[in-house]
Amino acid sequence: MRSGVIAQKVGMTRVFTETGEHIPVTVLKLGNCQVLGHRTKEKNGYVALQLGAGTRKTVYMPKADHFVVGQFVDVTGTSIGKGFAGGMKRWNFGGLRATHGVSISHRSIGSTGGRQDPGKTWKNKKMPGHMGVDRITTLNLRVVKTDVERGLILVEGAVPGSKGGWIRVRDAVKKPLPKDAPKPGKFKVADDAAAAAPAEQGA
Repeated sequence: MRSGVIAQKVGMTRVFTETGEHIPVTVLKLGNCQVLGHRTKEKNGYVALQLGAGTRKTVYMPKADHFVVGQFVDVTGTSIGKGFAGGMKRWNFGGLRATHGVSISHRSIGSTGGRQDPGKTWKNKKMPGHMGVDRITTLNLRVVKTDVERGLILVEGAVPGSKGGWIRVRDAVKKPLPKDAPKPGKFKVADDAAAAAPAEQGA
């Protein structure tokens, strides 16, 4: 299983195919993405890698060819904050009538269940409130193009988050991984164990 990468959303543009069709894409930039920590089963109880990105001291330069053109990825980001929003904008409610006795409160949500049945407002009822700034994962976005020199990944479609926001890109969990996808992260075997392995196989 490959680890994902941390990228920064640059913005949206479009790419033209050989047949003249245009594909809307989101440009993601890998800004000095590197491994900051390694979790082992003996010390931490699980195996994982801690990734980081930014403008601090860098040892390894990023490579955008971690993903292959045509493969599918899952993208996770924080949605744009909208502040306090009403029921129509936040939950796509229909609102009240535009006439027939309704005055002023055309965009209100109406009754919330306060009559005899159920006699209360249920918990988690969809109501006006704070909208946005949520962790959203968009599945199965196709990688259209990669630019290794500039560290850019062009992903088809929209990506959650604002320009300049940090995005997590990983291999799609619902799509097979291409056979030509690079796997740079491997654990090295000790020299004595590696030397003894061929002898054991020969015997």
